[in-house]
Amino acid sequence: MMRNSQYEGLAFSKTLRALLLGVALLALSVACAGYLLLSEIRRPASNDATPVEFIVEQGDSTSVIATRLGTEKLVRQPLLFTVLVRLQGLEGELQAGRYLLRANMTMSEIISALQNSRVEEVQITIIEGSRLEEIAQQVAAAGLVNVSEQAFLRTARNGEAFQAQHFYLGNLPPGASLEGYLFPDTYRFAVTATVTEVVEIMLDRFDEQYATFERDVTVPQIDVHQLVTMASIVQREAAREDEMAKIAAVFWNRLKPEHLAETGGGKLGADPTVQYVLGQRGNWWPRLDSLSIDEINGIASPYNTRVNPGLPPGPIANPGLAALRAAARPDDSAPYLYFVASCTIPGAHNFAVSFEEFQRFEQEYLTCPTR
Repeated sequence: MMRNSQYEGLAFSKTLRALLLGVALLALSVACAGYLLLSEIRRPASNDATPVEFIVEQGDSTSVIATRLGTEKLVRQPLLFTVLVRLQGLEGELQAGRYLLRANMTMSEIISALQNSRVEEVQITIIEGSRLEEIAQQVAAAGLVNVSEQAFLRTARNGEAFQAQHFYLGNLPPGASLEGYLFPDTYRFAVTATVTEVVEIMLDRFDEQYATFERDVTVPQIDVHQLVTMASIVQREAAREDEMAKIAAVFWNRLKPEHLAETGGGKLGADPTVQYVLGQRGNWWPRLDSLSIDEINGIASPYNTRVNPGLPPGPIANPGLAALRAAARPDDSAPYLYFVASCTIPGAHNFAVSFEEFQRFEQEYLTCPTR
């Protein structure tokens, strides 16, 4: 009986030692795994301290945010980022907005930043038909700390500096500004954005919008710069979007060889081009009512389409998508060469084929009791 008891005690002792050893190994494994996990959590994606703009859209889930953080190389393990957010009870707490993150931030730092470190933004709405100086004033007044009116104008007047990055600027004449290419839209800029960043964003929007109708251009033998120039004139002439294609047809018709005798060698006769020449701060689009025909014709500028045939050297304003499309695809069924503001319909025009018809509409407008 003693031998059996000794044997059983020995066996129990071995089992206990094995169990303790197993527990110790498990604890060591857990400790190692925990250490590795903690190290990974504390380890940034890289040592790069370059700020990266990161946008969280409204309704983005944690896993969507984590995946995009991985794509931007801001975290090494997107799944671990998701787990960490959930373990901290922060599911749904990451806020929509624009952030500046860095690859040398830890996951915990990024999680903290995505809760309360959004970049302050300003919203700017550029109106269709605004000229370069008007946009410069508006952008400078919006509260962008690194953008002044003078700096914006200086940058936007150097179109050549942006040609390499923007295909549609390829036809810019030497020394041309970006007039016409700063697409009118509503933008949100980081309050710390630079002048170049603001201009680049507006040019990117132009590129996106121009690409939507590029294949639909029906006017033969024109380049992008000529089309944008025409669109800017249409934008300033048209008060109604539904008339833009017809107004574009009038101007393109005036340049056709068969109408040169009628149009004085292809003169557009567009008043906004004269306004562009005369515009000054505080009154960028002056009325021409107080000027005689001789005074208007005496304005020496290549932009004066009352006296110079053909298109002006470049755009006179920044047209929107509707005006660009109208210039690209004018109303082919419109044989008109003239138009006059309507006396009875606000914003509308009467269209004429002959100069005599134009004169009748003009007299009707000049004697309009509601004018």
